[in-house]
Amino acid sequence: MKTLMKRIFALVGILALGLSAVHAQEDALLDALVKKGVLSDQEAEDVRAGLAKDYAQTPAGKLSISNHITQLKIYGDARMRFEYLDEVPQDRFLSTGVTSLGHNSTTTERNRYRLRIGADYTFTDNFLAGFELESGTAGDSANQSMGNGFGKFSIQVGLIYLQWKPTDWLTLTGGKQRNLLYTTDMVWDPDINPEGATEVLSFHPTDEFSIGLTAGQFLYADNAENNPAVAGGGSTLPKSDIWMFAQQLPIQYNFDKDTFIKEVPGFTAYMGGGNSGTGGTNAVGAWAGSAVTFVGPHAADDLQILTAPGEFDWKAWDLPFRVYWDFALNLEGHDRVQNVYFASTAAGDQTTRNANMALSDNVAWLAGVQVGQNKKKGDWSIKGDFRQVGVGSVDPNINDSDWGDSFLNQQGFKIQSVYNFTDFLTGSLTFFDTWNYKEHLLDGESTGQAPGTLPIAGGAGGGTNGNTIAGGTTTATSTLVGVNATQRVQVDLIWKF
Repeated sequence: MKTLMKRIFALVGILALGLSAVHAQEDALLDALVKKGVLSDQEAEDVRAGLAKDYAQTPAGKLSISNHITQLKIYGDARMRFEYLDEVPQDRFLSTGVTSLGHNSTTTERNRYRLRIGADYTFTDNFLAGFELESGTAGDSANQSMGNGFGKFSIQVGLIYLQWKPTDWLTLTGGKQRNLLYTTDMVWDPDINPEGATEVLSFHPTDEFSIGLTAGQFLYADNAENNPAVAGGGSTLPKSDIWMFAQQLPIQYNFDKDTFIKEVPGFTAYMGGGNSGTGGTNAVGAWAGSAVTFVGPHAADDLQILTAPGEFDWKAWDLPFRVYWDFALNLEGHDRVQNVYFASTAAGDQTTRNANMALSDNVAWLAGVQVGQNKKKGDWSIKGDFRQVGVGSVDPNINDSDWGDSFLNQQGFKIQSVYNFTDFLTGSLTFFDTWNYKEHLLDGESTGQAPGTLPIAGGAGGGTNGNTIAGGTTTATSTLVGVNATQRVQVDLIWKF
């Protein structure tokens, strides 16, 4: 009877550690009980044998994790969405097929879903790795639309990365990774996971003040070294890869635990791949890996962008408040508009460039406010912002694909409210309303020309029906300012697991 009580006491002690820690702690606990005289050596061995047999018959006992993995976190989320979208084309007088919107306004209603599931592995020696699978192939969206005859959709790899933290102040990450840059959706779509390497340095000289450095080297486009010449001669397609080099300097000052201000000046340079301003195909064409298809041979030309996002957070009436902002200045915005979107078809021809001087808006900015937060059941938040996006200010391939359909030359609002029904289930309502920053760039209204002519006409190929843009292509122009206005409503139900 005494021996039985000893075994029961030992088993209760082991179970108190929790099933997740049994194998890591049982030997140490049994050894301690032996040293205390509670168990004999033989009794301890009998307990070990019994535990091993019981554990092997449980589901947990059938899951084997390598010794070099110290923690495994499995996570995921699912989203159901109803979406309404109304789009007004930029130029109703352009010929059929020039823009994806045709001549008239279009309305779209669709039911969509998104599924993401992933795992984060914490290794020994300060390494961490992870992967994520998602229900979409586009780089900036994992959404899938319902109503395809009950068809199924494939699962794609959205993340695969390895991270090393050799010291408290340095983190190195490589692979297809979460965007570690501090940014807003005016510049980066939150669904885009860049590919390459990131270095994050963080220092805390005082308890209140912190400063750091975030640097990213991302492979934007892997061009073939043996690309042929463009059909009909002229410039060749890019033979060198396109890289993005991003640097940020996060600066934060904490007034107290609820109040802080953060400013993150940065600079992003696009390098390689381009050959603009020399004739040939300068249009921005399609890139199948994106929900919005703007990337082409010269999509990364003349992009040297200064950014300055930030926020100020505080609490009032027991509610969290947040004011946030963003600013982007493309130092080569004028050249980007002239060279990439409306480059002359004749090398050295300045006529078109001179006619397009007014189209060199190289600034984008955003200002918004948020009240509330969403962490647990009953939490709510509402936020809204206004922004203007100039023609040559940011890269339309990586900005938010929902706001203004990712087009440039847009201004407008985004308003969103979120409510936590439970700790894991949230609902949200989002409204987008955008319209032209500069009015009717394609139909001549901004310059007093007759409808159907282009304010950028003046070089070879210009026409009153807008079928050909002087020094460029209709594809370039439609992707530049392809919509006059958009309205979008999204109703989401999201649950995490």
